[in-house]
Amino acid sequence: MLRENLTIMDQVTTKYPNRKLVQITRPLASFLLLLFVGCLVATGLLVYNFSSCSNVKSQQQKSSCEQTSIGVSVTTEDIHTPADVVTTTLYPTTTIADIGTRTELDPDLDVRLPKSVVPHAYRLTLTPFLQTGNFTFHGKVEILVNVTETTNNITLHADDLFIDTVSVTDVNRQTVSIRDVRSVKSKQFLVIDLDEAIQADNQYYIFIVFKGVLNDLLQGFYRSSYEENNRTRWIAATQFQATDARKCFPCFDEPGLKAKFQISIARLKNMTAISNMRKVKSERRPDHPDYIWDHFEESLPMSTYLVAFVVSDFESISNGNFSIWARKSALGQAHYSLKIGPAILKYYEEFFGIDYPLPKLDMVAIPDFSAGAMENWGLITYREPVLLYQKGVSSRSSLHGIAHVVAHELAHQWFGNLVTPTWWTDLWLNEGFATYVEFLGAYAVEPKWKDPDLFLVSELHGAFGLDALKTSHPISIKVNNPDEVNDIFDRISYSKGASIIRMMQHFLTAEVFHNGLNKYLTSRMYSNADQDDLWRTLTEVGHDSGVLEPEVTVKEIMDTWTLQTGYPLITASYIPENNSVHLEQERFYLHKDNEVDNPPTWWVPITYIDKRNNFRKEWLRKEREKTLNVDHLEPDDWFLINANQTGYYRVNYDMANWHRIIRQLQYPNGHLVFDPKNRAQLLDDALNLAFSGYISYDLALNVTLYLVNEREYVPFKSGLDNLNYLYDMFLRTAHFDKYKAYMLHLIRDHYRELGFRDSGDDDPLTVLSRMDIMGKACLLGMRECIMQAVQQFHNWKNGAYPDNINEISPDLREIIYCTAIADGGQEEWDFAWQRYLNTNVANEKEILLSALSCSKETWILSKYLEWAVTENSGIRKHDCPRVFAAVSQNPIGQDLAYRFLKSTWSRIRSYLGPSSMSLNSIVRTSTAHFNTEEEVNDFKSFVKRNENEFGIALRTAQQSIEQAEANVKWMNRYFNTIVTWLSHVVP
Repeated sequence: MLRENLTIMDQVTTKYPNRKLVQITRPLASFLLLLFVGCLVATGLLVYNFSSCSNVKSQQQKSSCEQTSIGVSVTTEDIHTPADVVTTTLYPTTTIADIGTRTELDPDLDVRLPKSVVPHAYRLTLTPFLQTGNFTFHGKVEILVNVTETTNNITLHADDLFIDTVSVTDVNRQTVSIRDVRSVKSKQFLVIDLDEAIQADNQYYIFIVFKGVLNDLLQGFYRSSYEENNRTRWIAATQFQATDARKCFPCFDEPGLKAKFQISIARLKNMTAISNMRKVKSERRPDHPDYIWDHFEESLPMSTYLVAFVVSDFESISNGNFSIWARKSALGQAHYSLKIGPAILKYYEEFFGIDYPLPKLDMVAIPDFSAGAMENWGLITYREPVLLYQKGVSSRSSLHGIAHVVAHELAHQWFGNLVTPTWWTDLWLNEGFATYVEFLGAYAVEPKWKDPDLFLVSELHGAFGLDALKTSHPISIKVNNPDEVNDIFDRISYSKGASIIRMMQHFLTAEVFHNGLNKYLTSRMYSNADQDDLWRTLTEVGHDSGVLEPEVTVKEIMDTWTLQTGYPLITASYIPENNSVHLEQERFYLHKDNEVDNPPTWWVPITYIDKRNNFRKEWLRKEREKTLNVDHLEPDDWFLINANQTGYYRVNYDMANWHRIIRQLQYPNGHLVFDPKNRAQLLDDALNLAFSGYISYDLALNVTLYLVNEREYVPFKSGLDNLNYLYDMFLRTAHFDKYKAYMLHLIRDHYRELGFRDSGDDDPLTVLSRMDIMGKACLLGMRECIMQAVQQFHNWKNGAYPDNINEISPDLREIIYCTAIADGGQEEWDFAWQRYLNTNVANEKEILLSALSCSKETWILSKYLEWAVTENSGIRKHDCPRVFAAVSQNPIGQDLAYRFLKSTWSRIRSYLGPSSMSLNSIVRTSTAHFNTEEEVNDFKSFVKRNENEFGIALRTAQQSIEQAEANVKWMNRYFNTIVTWLSHVVP
């Protein structure tokens, strides 16, 4: 093939050859002349033959064209499949169309496919070449389509594929003549123009032969590798969400276009292939003796982004039809996932009231994987650290993370796979539900972690931060091109989506919510839906149960939360004259001065509790104001709005009520009157209200004073998370010592109670508390903490077998490694780097990768950033954002990371791929600490110069600019006030 020959030539010719004279004999010259003339004649015949194939009319001409098809030849032997698996026969192509150079550019980036032709079933055969060194794959796909409107063209998706041949037939295998095949590159369309119209209400077959490259960008059908026994081993895996199935095979790549898939994979004899469905038969491939065909059952109807296959030499362990696959040397780390996976699956079957519909479920740990995990139906793929756990090496907190990720992906088997959003506008239906339900699934198997409480600091508070920006977006948002689709895989879709679902469950009641979900999933299974379908079902169940008033619909309520950007701030003021609480809503902004005319309003579920245990539930029905009649409050009586913070809104109070709350918190054990979730809420609301200018910082910081007595993880975590912002703002100032003194005052007693060594009997939340407290103590320079960390690190370093014996507690390794590397120099860094390269435990690799960024040597950090975007440096491509984030957290590395981002932006984009979601993370973390006008203006200029190259990361860049501008305002408005407060509180 011409393209392959040119590639080989490029690899062996010298760009600047030496100038030398070469003499040849007369007979050789004559031979070369004849060869040249022969090549010209052959080229002319080929051109004539190909041109005559573009619009062949007769069957004789078509047969002639088949023999000269471009690329791989198509024979019935290539596609042979057993009769008990295959229901149709793939035929050789009868019309040839070379689209290698035929491309149309279209400025309209609304990339929805026409609805005139929709898929019914696919038969896909693929051969990935992993041992030849060229990392390509060959494939054939036959698509049975339904014609819904008479049309003279068929439009589907193909991206980064070389199309060899295309043909169309009716169900009787009569050829439909093709006039042209063309590519619309801007839309990633493959358009087949026909000489005659295909008729509505009929079915046709599309047959395409194609080739592609197993890329290294972790998208589509890609390659990954690992080292074992000093040998590089290669695997091929898929990652199709959201719009990358088209990079693997031509298809109708929209979530609403579900179809059945019958897949056959050719793999080397020493490898295995797995896919969504069970393997039903294997057979030799006669034309490639070293390859075996694996044929899989036909799937249930599903979207293209859920199609998956992995070709590897992995091994597996199983529990019934539930299996975990991993590298042989890592398979022993899969037992925890195999223990909890079936238990969570069973819980979901009961929760949703629907049995898991597939005959098996495989979970695979992939060495290189861009996402954390992917919910492919029946074949869930994971990064190694979120599936594998090694007792004695992995931290106990990683157990919790594994339970959550497994629970999240298993939830998708119903919400997303069984019932799929019609379009990416409702991505949040997938991700919001899976994020909320993962807390239920993880809690079902590990109740000691108290996941209902952890939801606040894990999801709710994080969503508030992003959703306060002007550059936020509604949960349900129109998206057009692929970059826009990838752009909404953010905290709004995940965390805000989960938070409003949690709120909805509370105002509908758990029983109505549960019954409504069952009815929704049952009525839409194997099909698609949008949010209005869910709202209608929940409304019906709500009316039947009497939870909703007859004139109220869930759509009316929830549209205010999904179609509007932001969330409300409820200001509650006690009116003693008539014993009432006055409520007023407005949109909460990062800065109060961002308010606009006619701000939005929401249906807000109000819950009221007070010191006398009175409880009220009311609706604020899109009104801006409302009055609640309450019992008379005595001088020390406080009241709270948003019990257990089940509502997705912040609350402000009149000054008198704030002072009552603060006094209650500071009484001996007085804080225990409030539920831990409400203590977390009070801290988060107060400090963010102060940041945005709604209350004074003196008032908000007075709320934090009680933390010296707080021992519950969730409220203390909420306080630390918010006070960490002050750390970032104070770090580069002359007054950092005041912040440091206050924080050490808050944590010192807690530090001594917890101790530096943990116990295997500790409650899980005690483990999390110790990690946070020790980490903060060492970071702030508590000498006792640093000495303990350095001593333990050096004991490990000086041991005889550091790769085999490490007595540092797995739960404290991240703190100890980071502290010792920061306190040490190149020797400590090199030791940790070698342990990173040598360890076989992915969770340990992640910990070391973060700790390596703690060095105080600028040249080491610069080298580390360089290695993060260098092939074969030892840092995997999917870990590149982790390095940037960790270096940016280091005071020494903040400026380094941003300057490296600017100077190597094109290289980073090329290395990760211009549509990689990793770019979002790198942009966000590299600019997170900006708080001067010079930094903001420089970043604005950089974005403006490169705006056309930001693509998927443009919204993130805009949000980063808005956050940085807010930091500058904060420094100008509040810094001196806080310095004064700290000066009075801490001597």
